[in-house]
Amino acid sequence: MSNRLPFTEPSPSGSVRAREAKRQRDLATEISRLRPQALTRANGEELEHGTGKREARTYPANFTKGLAHDENGFLAVPEHYSRFVEAINSPEVTGFEKHVITAEDEEVDFACFVESSDEVCWRGWESPRAGHVYELQGPDAGAVGMAPAPRVHSSEFVAEIAEVYGMAILRDVPFTEITSGGGAKIGGGNAELTAAEVVDALSSLPFYSLSGDLVSSTPARTGADGLNGFERNRREARLQGQALSPQNVFRGSTAGAFAGPYISQFMLAGNDSLGGTVNGIPSFPGTDAQFDAEDGFVQYGNQIIDQRVIVHEEGVDHMTSWNHWLDVQNGADLRGANSWETKRRFITTPRDLATYVHFDALYQAYLNAALLLLGSGTPASRGFPEPSPSGNRTAFATFGGPHILSLVTEVATRCLKAVRRQKFNYHRRARPEATAARLSFALGERTNKLENDCDLEDLFGACADGWVWAEGQLPDALRDAVIDHNKEQNKAAVEAKRAVKCNQEGRPDCFKNKAGWNASNLLLAMAFPEGSPMHPAYGAGHATVAGGCVTMLKAFFDMYTDCRAEEERTLDLAGVGKAFVPNADGSKLTRVDETLTIQGELDKLAANISIGRNMAGVHYHSDYYDSLRLGERIAIGILMEQIPSYGEEVESTFKSFDGDLITITGTSASCPALAICDRDGLAASPRDWWLRHVVGEEIIEDFGG
Repeated sequence: MSNRLPFTEPSPSGSVRAREAKRQRDLATEISRLRPQALTRANGEELEHGTGKREARTYPANFTKGLAHDENGFLAVPEHYSRFVEAINSPEVTGFEKHVITAEDEEVDFACFVESSDEVCWRGWESPRAGHVYELQGPDAGAVGMAPAPRVHSSEFVAEIAEVYGMAILRDVPFTEITSGGGAKIGGGNAELTAAEVVDALSSLPFYSLSGDLVSSTPARTGADGLNGFERNRREARLQGQALSPQNVFRGSTAGAFAGPYISQFMLAGNDSLGGTVNGIPSFPGTDAQFDAEDGFVQYGNQIIDQRVIVHEEGVDHMTSWNHWLDVQNGADLRGANSWETKRRFITTPRDLATYVHFDALYQAYLNAALLLLGSGTPASRGFPEPSPSGNRTAFATFGGPHILSLVTEVATRCLKAVRRQKFNYHRRARPEATAARLSFALGERTNKLENDCDLEDLFGACADGWVWAEGQLPDALRDAVIDHNKEQNKAAVEAKRAVKCNQEGRPDCFKNKAGWNASNLLLAMAFPEGSPMHPAYGAGHATVAGGCVTMLKAFFDMYTDCRAEEERTLDLAGVGKAFVPNADGSKLTRVDETLTIQGELDKLAANISIGRNMAGVHYHSDYYDSLRLGERIAIGILMEQIPSYGEEVESTFKSFDGDLITITGTSASCPALAICDRDGLAASPRDWWLRHVVGEEIIEDFGG
């Protein structure tokens, strides 16, 4: 009898293993090939705007930041934009070095300066050719897409810019105050409008009321409600069947984002310490080894991550003066010229959240969420082979902590490249900071504040009437509040707090006098001195990464307590059946009687991070909505390619951002299955789901033959 042990080496191995490894890679390629190829189309404004009397294009609805602008803030040389777009999309990789002409090349002088800095430099565009990079796992950047962005001459655009204005007005009002309808600022005083007044203003808009002068981005292709399918989806998602109210304003597009406190528990609470708990006795700011979840420390090995944040100084906004705004459009690099509060606190106000997303490591919120779920003992999907039913196999390298910590990072970089392709290569949508300036000119025209020889058609082109219409749709109370807010921000007392120093006497050339400009100043008060990043608005990088990372978390952890996916698993990080909100000054957490679910709080986390960028003034709601769903598809694409490689049966069930029940199943040596039950309980075609938020499918050559 042989003493040789069975299977002393793995099977298969050697050349057999090598052949199987190649087959697995080929299978992943086949899965990717069989996936629908999304068709991306821009909204057409780039082609239509700017064809006025001069037969020149100023591209007022498109991203021109970093190129040279004239004294009215419009593109100075149309050819420069043409070269910019060509450098983005051309196969010639040296276009940005050889052909693009920047504001710096044009020797544009900056009117502002930064304290403690010798000079203000020009900023470069951030990874403008990342959309050309190919992916070897998950959907290629060219295989996913987004719907056309809302056009300026549409009720949805008016609702979006009005919402961003409202967020800026309420930037220093605690979320608990906003949800109660108030307007008291955290540092004292009141905002120009209460949250209830902002909601009343937004509710009056045709996009919400579905009445009055309702205009779709595609007037010839609408339903009985006057909206096209993309507009309808976004409107229904942001209302969740409710009327707009202080309790749900700025919330997001999922049911979970509407439940409980505004800020997700994953951005407030911590874990119980490895060193033991103290039964709710706060231990901050000491160095005790013992602490509770309500102390806000996330366990990171035997180190901790403190959920308290450093925040920008209350009451100090940026780019409300013309010179500051114009410098930023010309590419002035004002990053780092920040002013700060002296104390850290839990995220309490929109400014706090905006500061978080100003400096976050992009996927750090989802890393923290993974650590919190792992630390609280949340089980992984019941459809994973580990841990095994007998307990003889436990999870670690596969289906354990290292696995999910890697998933939330690897999806992030793929999301970034895919959304770069959307924003640079296709849509090139102007940031809110730019469109707000355009609306100032429309208001000046309507109120006779412009010089007689200043023709809007010369500035805007043939679509000038659309801008005038959009400005005229803004609610009077909101318009007046924006003008008043900017006047306050431009006073010497606030200017003294800024590191960026500007001559406050600047105004656009078209305005007759400074008084006329002040009465028309609808510039968007920004949370960051440098304004938006150096890339277009649509889609949003933070939101795409949020969609990808949160989908990974929902797919990995068990979202339900039953096999039929009917009972969502509750989130109870403190083990006391309660949730947390910051106290009045954000110095500590207090308990509230709320029962929240893991899935809902993850969806809320994605909304918080994404909409935090809107609260800073750098994005619109549609940037968040469509990008979130783009990231979701990238994550699911990665999972479907990975599942066959595990060699065992794997299943995961979770809810999509649209409310669909998603189930991914697979086993070794075969393509996985994607089953979708929509929010009405009906089976949905995976192909239809994959293409739900794009204009169609691009038929590609079959490389399998």
